[in-house]
Amino acid sequence: MRKLLINLLFPLALMAQQAEEKVYDKSVNGIQFFNPETNDETTILKLGDKFILSFDMLDKGYERLYYSIRHYDRNWEKDNLFESEYIDGYTQSQIYEYQSSFNTRQNYTHYTLEFPNNDMRPKVSGNYLFTVYDADRKPVFSKKILYYEPQAEVGVKYERYSSAQNPDITQRVIVEASIPSNQGSIRNNQLSLCILQNNNWKVAQCNISPQFINGNLFTFGQLTNAFEGGNEFFTFDTKNITVAGYGVYRVFESEGKYNTWLYPVIPYPLDYTYNPDVNGAFYFRRFDLSQERDARNEGDYTPVSFFVNSTNPIDDKDLYVVGLFNNYDLSESNKMEFNEEQRGYEKTCLLKQGFYNYTIATKDKKSGRISFSEIPGSFWQTENLYQALIYYVPFGGTYDALIGYGEVRATRQ
Repeated sequence: MRKLLINLLFPLALMAQQAEEKVYDKSVNGIQFFNPETNDETTILKLGDKFILSFDMLDKGYERLYYSIRHYDRNWEKDNLFESEYIDGYTQSQIYEYQSSFNTRQNYTHYTLEFPNNDMRPKVSGNYLFTVYDADRKPVFSKKILYYEPQAEVGVKYERYSSAQNPDITQRVIVEASIPSNQGSIRNNQLSLCILQNNNWKVAQCNISPQFINGNLFTFGQLTNAFEGGNEFFTFDTKNITVAGYGVYRVFESEGKYNTWLYPVIPYPLDYTYNPDVNGAFYFRRFDLSQERDARNEGDYTPVSFFVNSTNPIDDKDLYVVGLFNNYDLSESNKMEFNEEQRGYEKTCLLKQGFYNYTIATKDKKSGRISFSEIPGSFWQTENLYQALIYYVPFGGTYDALIGYGEVRATRQ
Protein backbone atom coordinates (compact mmCIF):
# COMPACT_ATOMS: atom_id res chain seq x y z
CA MET A 1 0.00 0.00 0.00
CA ARG A 2 2.82 2.42 0.91
CA LYS A 3 4.63 1.68 -2.39
CA LEU A 4 1.41 2.24 -4.38
CA LEU A 5 0.79 5.58 -2.64
CA ILE A 6 4.36 6.71 -3.31
CA ASN A 7 4.10 5.88 -7.00
CA LEU A 8 0.86 7.84 -7.30
CA LEU A 9 2.66 10.92 -6.01
CA PHE A 10 5.11 10.93 -8.87
CA PRO A 11 4.18 12.87 -12.01
CA LEU A 12 3.45 10.77 -15.06
CA ALA A 13 6.39 12.33 -16.89
CA LEU A 14 8.78 10.62 -14.50
CA MET A 15 7.20 7.21 -15.04
CA ALA A 16 8.49 7.05 -18.60
CA GLN A 17 10.71 4.15 -19.53
CA GLN A 18 13.67 6.28 -20.69
CA ALA A 19 15.52 8.41 -18.14
CA GLU A 20 15.89 12.01 -19.23
CA GLU A 21 17.95 14.91 -17.92
CA LYS A 22 15.71 17.94 -18.11
CA VAL A 23 14.85 21.30 -16.55
CA TYR A 24 11.08 21.56 -16.18
CA ASP A 25 10.78 24.83 -14.22
CA LYS A 26 12.07 27.96 -15.99
CA SER A 27 12.82 29.69 -12.69
CA VAL A 28 15.54 27.16 -11.76
CA ASN A 29 19.12 28.11 -12.64
CA GLY A 30 22.67 27.52 -11.46
CA ILE A 31 22.29 23.75 -11.05
CA GLN A 32 25.52 22.17 -9.88
CA PHE A 33 26.31 18.58 -8.87
CA PHE A 34 29.67 18.90 -7.20
CA ASN A 35 31.89 15.97 -6.24
CA PRO A 36 34.10 17.11 -3.33
CA GLU A 37 36.41 14.10 -3.79
CA THR A 38 37.39 14.99 -7.35
CA ASN A 39 36.65 18.74 -7.27
CA ASP A 40 34.59 18.57 -10.45
CA GLU A 41 31.06 18.12 -11.80
CA THR A 42 31.43 14.48 -12.87
CA THR A 43 28.33 12.74 -11.51
CA ILE A 44 30.02 9.32 -11.35
CA LEU A 45 30.84 8.36 -7.78
CA LYS A 46 31.99 5.37 -5.78
CA LEU A 47 29.12 3.77 -3.90
CA GLY A 48 29.00 5.44 -0.49
CA ASP A 49 30.68 8.69 -1.57
CA LYS A 50 28.83 11.98 -1.29
CA PHE A 51 28.07 14.75 -3.74
CA ILE A 52 26.71 18.22 -3.10
CA LEU A 53 23.74 19.44 -5.10
CA SER A 54 23.07 23.17 -5.26
CA PHE A 55 20.71 25.27 -7.36
CA ASP A 56 18.84 28.59 -7.39
CA MET A 57 15.18 29.45 -7.81
CA LEU A 58 15.12 32.91 -9.40
CA ASP A 59 12.72 35.62 -8.16
CA LYS A 60 11.22 33.20 -5.66
CA GLY A 61 11.19 32.93 -1.90
CA TYR A 62 11.48 29.69 0.01
CA GLU A 63 9.40 26.80 -1.28
CA ARG A 64 9.13 23.24 -0.04
CA LEU A 65 11.12 21.11 -2.46
CA TYR A 66 11.59 17.35 -2.46
CA TYR A 67 13.86 14.83 -4.18
CA SER A 68 13.86 11.18 -5.15
CA ILE A 69 16.03 8.69 -7.04
CA ARG A 70 15.09 5.89 -9.40
CA HIS A 71 17.32 3.04 -10.58
CA TYR A 72 17.69 2.32 -14.32
CA ASP A 73 19.46 -0.30 -16.41
CA ARG A 74 22.64 0.28 -18.44
CA ASN A 75 20.59 1.77 -21.31
CA TRP A 76 18.77 4.21 -19.03
CA GLU A 77 15.55 2.29 -19.35
CA LYS A 78 13.35 1.43 -16.39
CA ASP A 79 14.31 -1.84 -14.71
CA ASN A 80 12.24 -4.08 -12.46
CA LEU A 81 13.79 -3.24 -9.09
CA PHE A 82 11.51 -2.19 -6.24
CA GLU A 83 12.42 0.93 -4.28
CA SER A 84 13.26 -1.22 -1.27
CA GLU A 85 15.88 -3.05 -3.35
CA TYR A 86 17.91 0.06 -4.24
CA ILE A 87 17.04 2.64 -1.54
CA ASP A 88 17.95 2.49 2.13
CA GLY A 89 15.72 4.96 3.99
CA TYR A 90 12.87 7.06 2.65
CA THR A 91 11.91 6.91 -1.02
CA GLN A 92 11.51 10.68 -1.11
CA SER A 93 12.67 13.43 1.20
CA GLN A 94 12.68 17.20 1.58
CA ILE A 95 15.50 19.66 0.89
CA TYR A 96 15.92 21.61 4.12
CA GLU A 97 19.02 23.78 3.57
CA TYR A 98 18.43 27.10 1.81
CA GLN A 99 19.68 30.71 1.77
CA SER A 100 18.35 33.94 0.32
CA SER A 101 20.57 35.79 -2.13
CA PHE A 102 22.64 38.56 -0.57
CA ASN A 103 24.08 41.68 -2.20
CA THR A 104 22.96 40.64 -5.70
CA ARG A 105 20.92 42.38 -8.36
CA GLN A 106 19.18 39.14 -9.26
CA ASN A 107 17.03 37.86 -6.39
CA TYR A 108 16.94 34.11 -5.77
CA THR A 109 16.73 31.41 -3.14
CA HIS A 110 19.70 29.04 -3.06
CA TYR A 111 19.15 25.37 -2.10
CA THR A 112 21.84 22.90 -1.03
CA LEU A 113 21.68 19.16 -0.45
CA GLU A 114 24.35 16.65 0.54
CA PHE A 115 23.65 13.17 -0.80
CA PRO A 116 23.59 10.38 0.38
CA ASN A 117 22.33 11.39 3.82
CA ASN A 118 20.47 9.96 6.81
CA ASP A 119 17.16 10.15 4.95
CA MET A 120 18.15 8.35 1.75
CA ARG A 121 21.05 6.20 0.58
CA PRO A 122 21.47 4.09 -2.57
CA LYS A 123 22.01 0.42 -1.75
CA VAL A 124 23.28 -0.88 -5.09
CA SER A 125 25.48 0.40 -7.89
CA GLY A 126 24.26 1.44 -11.32
CA ASN A 127 22.45 4.24 -13.11
CA TYR A 128 20.15 6.57 -11.18
CA LEU A 129 17.93 9.48 -12.16
CA PHE A 130 17.89 12.15 -9.44
CA THR A 131 14.75 14.31 -9.54
CA VAL A 132 13.77 17.45 -7.62
CA TYR A 133 10.07 18.31 -7.52
CA ASP A 134 7.82 20.85 -5.79
CA ALA A 135 5.10 20.52 -3.16
CA ASP A 136 2.55 19.70 -5.88
CA ARG A 137 4.76 16.84 -7.05
CA LYS A 138 5.59 18.64 -10.29
CA PRO A 139 9.18 18.00 -11.43
CA VAL A 140 11.61 20.92 -11.21
CA PHE A 141 14.63 19.23 -12.85
CA SER A 142 16.25 15.82 -13.22
CA LYS A 143 19.87 14.71 -13.55
CA LYS A 144 21.67 11.44 -14.22
CA ILE A 145 23.98 10.18 -11.47
CA LEU A 146 25.95 6.93 -11.35
CA TYR A 147 27.33 4.91 -8.45
CA TYR A 148 29.97 2.25 -9.03
CA GLU A 149 31.46 -0.51 -6.90
CA PRO A 150 35.27 -0.57 -7.26
CA GLN A 151 35.47 -4.28 -8.12
CA ALA A 152 37.18 -3.94 -11.50
CA GLU A 153 40.43 -2.10 -12.17
CA VAL A 154 39.81 -0.06 -15.30
CA GLY A 155 42.54 1.41 -17.50
CA VAL A 156 41.71 3.93 -20.23
CA LYS A 157 43.81 5.47 -22.99
CA TYR A 158 43.14 7.06 -26.36
CA GLU A 159 45.12 7.50 -29.53
CA ARG A 160 44.94 9.02 -32.97
CA TYR A 161 42.78 6.95 -35.29
CA SER A 162 43.37 7.63 -38.96
CA SER A 163 40.97 6.48 -41.63
CA ALA A 164 40.63 7.27 -45.31
CA GLN A 165 37.55 9.40 -44.63
CA ASN A 166 38.80 11.13 -41.48
CA PRO A 167 42.62 11.06 -41.32
CA ASP A 168 43.10 13.88 -38.82
CA ILE A 169 40.01 14.31 -36.66
CA THR A 170 39.33 11.02 -34.88
CA GLN A 171 40.42 9.46 -31.58
CA ARG A 172 40.09 5.80 -30.64
CA VAL A 173 39.54 4.78 -27.01
CA ILE A 174 41.05 1.55 -25.63
CA VAL A 175 39.84 0.15 -22.30
CA GLU A 176 41.14 -2.74 -20.20
CA ALA A 177 39.20 -4.11 -17.24
CA SER A 178 40.70 -6.52 -14.73
CA ILE A 179 38.06 -8.44 -12.78
CA PRO A 180 39.03 -10.15 -9.47
CA SER A 181 39.23 -13.92 -9.73
CA ASN A 182 36.67 -14.35 -6.94
CA GLN A 183 33.99 -13.31 -9.45
CA GLY A 184 34.52 -16.63 -11.20
CA SER A 185 34.26 -17.17 -14.93
CA ILE A 186 32.58 -14.25 -16.71
CA ARG A 187 31.01 -14.52 -20.13
CA ASN A 188 30.79 -11.88 -22.82
CA ASN A 189 27.06 -11.34 -22.42
CA GLN A 190 27.49 -10.55 -18.71
CA LEU A 191 29.91 -7.66 -19.21
CA SER A 192 29.62 -4.49 -21.26
CA LEU A 193 31.35 -1.13 -21.62
CA CYS A 194 30.01 2.40 -22.03
CA ILE A 195 32.35 5.26 -23.02
CA LEU A 196 31.65 8.95 -22.42
CA GLN A 197 33.48 11.95 -23.81
CA ASN A 198 33.57 15.02 -21.53
CA ASN A 199 30.51 13.89 -19.51
CA ASN A 200 28.36 14.16 -22.65
CA TRP A 201 25.72 11.43 -22.83
CA LYS A 202 24.67 12.56 -26.31
CA VAL A 203 27.86 11.11 -27.82
CA ALA A 204 28.14 8.09 -25.52
CA GLN A 205 28.96 4.67 -27.01
CA CYS A 206 27.41 1.87 -24.97
CA ASN A 207 26.77 -1.89 -24.96
CA ILE A 208 30.31 -2.63 -26.16
CA SER A 209 31.32 -6.26 -25.66
CA PRO A 210 34.91 -7.32 -24.86
CA GLN A 211 37.11 -7.77 -27.91
CA PHE A 212 39.67 -10.02 -26.18
CA ILE A 213 39.53 -12.07 -22.99
CA ASN A 214 42.65 -13.36 -21.24
CA GLY A 215 41.61 -15.00 -18.00
CA ASN A 216 39.94 -12.20 -16.05
CA LEU A 217 41.47 -9.42 -18.16
CA PHE A 218 38.99 -7.95 -20.65
CA THR A 219 40.14 -5.69 -23.49
CA PHE A 220 37.83 -3.35 -25.40
CA GLY A 221 39.96 -2.16 -28.32
CA GLN A 222 37.56 -2.16 -31.24
CA LEU A 223 38.20 0.26 -34.07
CA THR A 224 34.60 1.37 -33.70
CA ASN A 225 35.39 2.87 -30.27
CA ALA A 226 36.11 6.10 -32.12
CA PHE A 227 35.09 9.68 -31.40
CA GLU A 228 35.57 12.92 -33.23
CA GLY A 229 38.32 14.70 -31.34
CA GLY A 230 36.50 18.00 -31.50
CA ASN A 231 38.34 21.09 -30.36
CA GLU A 232 39.25 22.63 -27.03
CA PHE A 233 36.27 24.31 -25.40
CA PHE A 234 35.75 28.06 -25.54
CA THR A 235 36.17 29.73 -22.15
CA PHE A 236 34.95 32.83 -20.35
CA ASP A 237 35.35 34.18 -16.83
CA THR A 238 32.67 36.29 -15.12
CA LYS A 239 33.79 36.07 -11.49
CA ASN A 240 33.82 39.89 -11.57
CA ILE A 241 30.91 40.97 -13.75
CA THR A 242 31.79 44.67 -13.57
CA VAL A 243 34.93 44.26 -15.71
CA ALA A 244 35.76 42.24 -18.82
CA GLY A 245 37.41 38.98 -17.76
CA TYR A 246 38.98 36.23 -19.87
CA GLY A 247 37.00 35.60 -23.05
CA VAL A 248 34.80 38.67 -22.46
CA TYR A 249 34.72 41.39 -25.10
CA ARG A 250 32.57 43.96 -23.30
CA VAL A 251 30.68 44.55 -20.04
CA PHE A 252 27.96 47.19 -19.70
CA GLU A 253 25.09 48.02 -17.36
CA SER A 254 21.50 47.87 -18.61
CA GLU A 255 18.09 47.39 -16.98
CA GLY A 256 19.59 46.87 -13.54
CA LYS A 257 22.05 44.14 -14.55
CA TYR A 258 25.61 43.94 -15.79
CA ASN A 259 25.57 42.45 -19.28
CA THR A 260 28.39 40.32 -20.68
CA TRP A 261 29.34 40.11 -24.36
CA LEU A 262 31.77 37.36 -25.31
CA TYR A 263 34.30 37.43 -28.13
CA PRO A 264 32.78 36.03 -31.34
CA VAL A 265 33.39 32.40 -32.26
CA ILE A 266 35.19 32.03 -35.59
CA PRO A 267 33.84 28.80 -37.12
CA TYR A 268 35.58 26.10 -39.14
CA PRO A 269 39.22 26.58 -38.03
CA LEU A 270 41.75 24.89 -40.31
CA ASP A 271 44.42 24.15 -37.71
CA TYR A 272 44.50 22.95 -34.11
CA THR A 273 45.57 25.48 -31.48
CA TYR A 274 46.34 24.31 -27.95
CA ASN A 275 44.13 26.08 -25.43
CA PRO A 276 43.85 24.49 -21.95
CA ASP A 277 40.29 23.90 -20.80
CA VAL A 278 38.36 21.97 -18.13
CA ASN A 279 36.65 19.57 -20.56
CA GLY A 280 33.33 21.38 -20.67
CA ALA A 281 32.96 21.96 -16.92
CA PHE A 282 32.07 25.14 -15.02
CA TYR A 283 32.65 26.63 -11.56
CA PHE A 284 30.69 29.33 -9.75
CA ARG A 285 32.82 32.14 -8.30
CA ARG A 286 32.49 35.77 -7.28
CA PHE A 287 35.54 37.94 -6.75
CA ASP A 288 35.31 41.72 -6.48
CA LEU A 289 36.78 44.54 -4.39
CA SER A 290 39.83 42.27 -3.87
CA GLN A 291 37.73 39.76 -1.98
CA GLU A 292 36.49 36.22 -2.68
CA ARG A 293 32.81 35.99 -1.80
CA ASP A 294 30.48 33.07 -1.14
CA ALA A 295 29.19 32.27 -4.61
CA ARG A 296 26.41 30.09 -3.23
CA ASN A 297 24.20 33.03 -2.23
CA GLU A 298 26.37 36.04 -3.19
CA GLY A 299 27.04 35.02 -6.78
CA ASP A 300 25.12 37.35 -9.08
CA TYR A 301 23.62 36.65 -12.50
CA THR A 302 24.60 38.27 -15.78
CA PRO A 303 23.02 37.98 -19.25
CA VAL A 304 25.81 36.40 -21.31
CA SER A 305 25.65 37.04 -25.07
CA PHE A 306 27.24 34.41 -27.34
CA PHE A 307 28.01 35.10 -31.00
CA VAL A 308 29.16 32.99 -33.98
CA ASN A 309 30.45 34.76 -37.09
CA SER A 310 28.57 33.72 -40.22
CA THR A 311 28.13 35.69 -43.44
CA ASN A 312 24.91 33.84 -44.29
CA PRO A 313 22.51 31.63 -42.35
CA ILE A 314 23.18 27.90 -42.49
CA ASP A 315 19.93 26.77 -44.10
CA ASP A 316 19.93 23.13 -43.05
CA LYS A 317 21.31 23.47 -39.49
CA ASP A 318 20.27 24.84 -36.10
CA LEU A 319 23.01 26.11 -33.74
CA TYR A 320 23.05 25.75 -29.94
CA VAL A 321 25.24 26.99 -27.08
CA VAL A 322 26.14 23.93 -24.99
CA GLY A 323 28.37 22.76 -22.16
CA LEU A 324 28.13 20.84 -18.94
CA PHE A 325 26.38 23.87 -17.43
CA ASN A 326 23.25 22.90 -19.40
CA ASN A 327 23.93 19.15 -19.85
CA TYR A 328 24.72 19.73 -23.54
CA ASP A 329 21.00 20.31 -23.99
CA LEU A 330 19.61 21.25 -27.40
CA SER A 331 16.43 23.16 -26.66
CA GLU A 332 14.83 26.53 -27.34
CA SER A 333 16.45 27.95 -24.20
CA ASN A 334 19.91 27.83 -25.82
CA LYS A 335 19.11 27.85 -29.54
CA MET A 336 20.90 30.59 -31.48
CA GLU A 337 19.20 32.94 -33.96
CA PHE A 338 20.73 34.48 -37.07
CA ASN A 339 21.19 38.27 -37.00
CA GLU A 340 21.37 39.58 -40.56
CA GLU A 341 22.59 43.03 -39.51
CA GLN A 342 25.40 41.68 -37.33
CA ARG A 343 26.11 38.81 -39.76
CA GLY A 344 26.16 35.98 -37.31
CA TYR A 345 24.29 33.76 -34.88
CA GLU A 346 23.55 35.08 -31.39
CA LYS A 347 22.06 33.90 -28.13
CA THR A 348 21.83 35.44 -24.66
CA CYS A 349 21.61 33.21 -21.57
CA LEU A 350 21.25 34.30 -17.95
CA LEU A 351 24.15 32.65 -16.09
CA LYS A 352 25.57 32.79 -12.59
CA GLN A 353 29.01 34.31 -12.08
CA GLY A 354 31.94 31.97 -12.56
CA PHE A 355 34.27 30.20 -14.96
CA TYR A 356 32.68 28.39 -17.91
CA ASN A 357 33.58 26.14 -20.79
CA TYR A 358 31.21 26.01 -23.75
CA THR A 359 31.03 25.01 -27.38
CA ILE A 360 28.64 25.34 -30.31
CA ALA A 361 26.60 22.31 -31.42
CA THR A 362 24.70 21.88 -34.68
CA LYS A 363 21.58 19.85 -35.39
CA ASP A 364 20.54 18.87 -38.89
CA LYS A 365 16.97 20.05 -39.48
CA LYS A 366 16.06 17.00 -41.58
CA SER A 367 17.97 14.07 -40.15
CA GLY A 368 18.28 15.34 -36.58
CA ARG A 369 21.99 14.47 -36.56
CA ILE A 370 23.89 16.32 -33.84
CA SER A 371 27.50 17.45 -34.16
CA PHE A 372 29.63 19.03 -31.45
CA SER A 373 32.58 19.62 -33.77
CA GLU A 374 31.21 21.09 -37.00
CA ILE A 375 31.51 24.73 -35.88
CA PRO A 376 34.58 24.56 -33.54
CA GLY A 377 36.40 22.03 -35.75
CA SER A 378 37.73 18.57 -34.98
CA PHE A 379 41.35 17.51 -34.50
CA TRP A 380 43.03 14.35 -33.25
CA GLN A 381 45.33 16.42 -31.01
CA THR A 382 42.46 17.73 -28.84
CA GLU A 383 42.72 16.86 -25.15
CA ASN A 384 39.51 15.22 -23.96
CA LEU A 385 38.15 13.52 -20.88
CA TYR A 386 37.19 9.92 -21.67
CA GLN A 387 35.24 7.92 -19.09
CA ALA A 388 34.78 4.15 -19.10
CA LEU A 389 31.90 2.41 -17.30
CA ILE A 390 31.92 -1.36 -16.80
CA TYR A 391 28.47 -2.94 -16.30
CA TYR A 392 28.00 -6.50 -15.09
CA VAL A 393 25.02 -8.81 -14.61
CA PRO A 394 25.88 -12.01 -12.71
CA PHE A 395 24.01 -15.25 -13.31
CA GLY A 396 20.60 -14.85 -11.73
CA GLY A 397 21.13 -11.11 -11.27
CA THR A 398 18.17 -8.73 -11.46
CA TYR A 399 19.89 -5.46 -12.36
CA ASP A 400 22.87 -3.95 -14.18
CA ALA A 401 25.60 -3.40 -11.61
CA LEU A 402 28.29 -0.82 -12.32
CA ILE A 403 31.43 -2.58 -11.10
CA GLY A 404 34.20 -0.34 -12.46
CA TYR A 405 35.03 3.18 -13.56
CA GLY A 406 38.12 4.60 -15.19
CA GLU A 407 39.05 7.84 -16.94
CA VAL A 408 41.82 9.61 -18.80
CA ARG A 409 41.90 13.39 -18.98
CA ALA A 410 44.82 14.51 -21.07
CA THR A 411 47.57 12.09 -22.07
CA ARG A 412 47.42 11.00 -25.69
CA GLN A 413 49.25 8.03 -27.18
